[in-house]
Amino acid sequence: MDEHSMSSWWNEGLSGEDRDEWCTALDTGVIGEDLLITLTDAQRAWLVDVDETSASMGPELQAFVAEECSKRLR
Repeated sequence: MDEHSMSSWWNEGLSGEDRDEWCTALDTGVIGEDLLITLTDAQRAWLVDVDETSASMGPELQAFVAEECSKRLR
């Protein structure tokens, strides 16, 4: 996973509401269709257990989102 492209996606590609939803999804690690649409096709490689309406975050994506969410709480 390219950290620069991930940071760009997080900071410039997502609305504040989307970032809140990603942070909430950390509780289960499962993301629904509303979050799936925020990912590019290439970013979907960071997912596991993918179907048409939901997926689970892979460990690298989950670690990245956890780090970014902790920054928002500071």
